[in-house]
Amino acid sequence: MHIPSWLLTFCEYLEQMASLVVLVPLGLAFWRWPHLPPPLRLLTGSLLFTELVLLASGLVELYRPGWSYAVWHVFTLVQTLLFCRIYYLTLVSPVVRRLLRLAALGFTVFAFCDSLYLEGFQQVNAYTHVAQSALLIGLALLYFEQLLNELHIIRLEQDPLFLVSTAIVLYFSGTVLLYVFVNKLSATTDHASHQMIYTLNAMVNLIQYMLFALAFWYADQLLPSPARS
Repeated sequence: MHIPSWLLTFCEYLEQMASLVVLVPLGLAFWRWPHLPPPLRLLTGSLLFTELVLLASGLVELYRPGWSYAVWHVFTLVQTLLFCRIYYLTLVSPVVRRLLRLAALGFTVFAFCDSLYLEGFQQVNAYTHVAQSALLIGLALLYFEQLLNELHIIRLEQDPLFLVSTAIVLYFSGTVLLYVFVNKLSATTDHASHQMIYTLNAMVNLIQYMLFALAFWYADQLLPSPARS
């Protein structure tokens, strides 16, 4: 794939910018911490965990490059379980909550099978990413349905969990096909192909982080519910 050098440079800057923009939602999260309900505090933990994994991944790449994919396998599993917990605290239906517990257990078993037997630790766990995308998009849609049924939110753009769910739908729907083909694309030594993968991921990350930042800004707009305690 031939891409002009100036565009590759722009893509590299965009990728670096995306890694720094996460400081915006994190800064707002700590500033608004007393107002954050449990789901948004978990989201803060998820963002911190992401940054720690990025740091660990960089160190592993330097000293134990053979383990680099394993770090991201663990990240995918833990990130998914954190979001499952967020929606467990957010969704009020007892039936949905029971199904969510089963889905989280099933996802964990599948993730281990994928890492140990299906794809192994020497490449991206693409199957697990696809399952993650389907699960989290499904949970976000369930929250949208809950909003329609409750009808107490007047301004959706100020409902934190609506913003978080929108970010999840945009991010995972925007990257799911990327993960389907990531191992084939990564097999090539073409630097431009690799850079395009990172750039697409960075673009949706920018949108996701800005929506998370808005969610923290409107943290006190989240209506209390006994099921969310």
